[in-house]
Amino acid sequence: MAANEKPQTATDAYYRQLCEHLGVAVIATDRDLDIRAWNASAARMFGAAADRMIGTPIVSMFPQERREEARRMFTGVIASGETFDFEFQSHDKQGKGQNLIGTIAPVVSASGARTGASVAIRDITRWIALKDELSETRKLASLGELAGAIAHHFNNILGGVMTSVDYANATGDPIILRRVTQQIGGALQRAANLIGGLLAFAEGDQRAEDLADFTEVINDVTHDIEGMIEGGSIELVVNLPEMPVLPTARAQVTTALHNIAQNAVEAMPDGGTLTVDVSLADEAIVTRVCDSGCGLDEHARLRVFEPFWSTKGELSSESGEGTGLGLAIAHGLVQMIGGAITVTSELGKGSCFTVTLPRPQN
Repeated sequence: MAANEKPQTATDAYYRQLCEHLGVAVIATDRDLDIRAWNASAARMFGAAADRMIGTPIVSMFPQERREEARRMFTGVIASGETFDFEFQSHDKQGKGQNLIGTIAPVVSASGARTGASVAIRDITRWIALKDELSETRKLASLGELAGAIAHHFNNILGGVMTSVDYANATGDPIILRRVTQQIGGALQRAANLIGGLLAFAEGDQRAEDLADFTEVINDVTHDIEGMIEGGSIELVVNLPEMPVLPTARAQVTTALHNIAQNAVEAMPDGGTLTVDVSLADEAIVTRVCDSGCGLDEHARLRVFEPFWSTKGELSSESGEGTGLGLAIAHGLVQMIGGAITVTSELGKGSCFTVTLPRPQN
């Protein structure tokens, strides 16, 4: 090697061999989308040798119903120079289904011209199967937690009833019997409320759709909030701009916002500010219910819509409050009518729940 000669660490043959033996299918086309390169992994993945595929349109390797979409994708890549992912299904040489994902990128010459497109394809069949298996495992775990929480609540209710009945029977005192009967009535009402909450969470509010003007609904909700905070040290701030008549599902929206507001009130036992802010976007009605309470850490924020999960610790069967169903029900009702609910929070500064509902189109 001459003194002024630089060592050559890579050649065309090197890159050719590298692409040929990569663990992913590598396919390249010219500007007309005809295949010009087809490596060994592509041959194994699609059960077709390179000499059979070179010169054929690349869209022919995609399912019939996805070919026009694939054509637009490849043409767009060549035109824009951007990179896109394309997920599709195919069959291997044994006819077995496989889930594939391809990253489509432009082929660029030394002069910078885009001369075609390439796609690197990976088989993600096993990854999807593992993801589905993990999802099913998590569902079963959540179901177990839900069943345990339900059993816990009903055990508390029934345990109190049985203890009271045993005591009343032992005394034989008519006054105590009457008092126990009243307590049993309260316990049964808590059980009924619990079942009603579970049904609302599982099925949504199935009442016939009762439409009302959104402004009227907000006024009703703020009136409820005023009742919740009466005599306390919570200040209510309502920002409700003048809006056109916007028909909305009265029962579902009222229940969802009521539950969110009640959660906000409970987050401020020492007082604070509860803000209800309504704004109108082109395609949505946005309502933000914010409190200045203790806030949530990241773990609590991620779990706040789970049924029976509560930041209040061990739950009491005496009042029926704090069952951890209020926000779960609100989440289910908002989704049922095509909306979305999100939460942002900061420890020590409070939380803000944002309800976004589709705006009725005239």
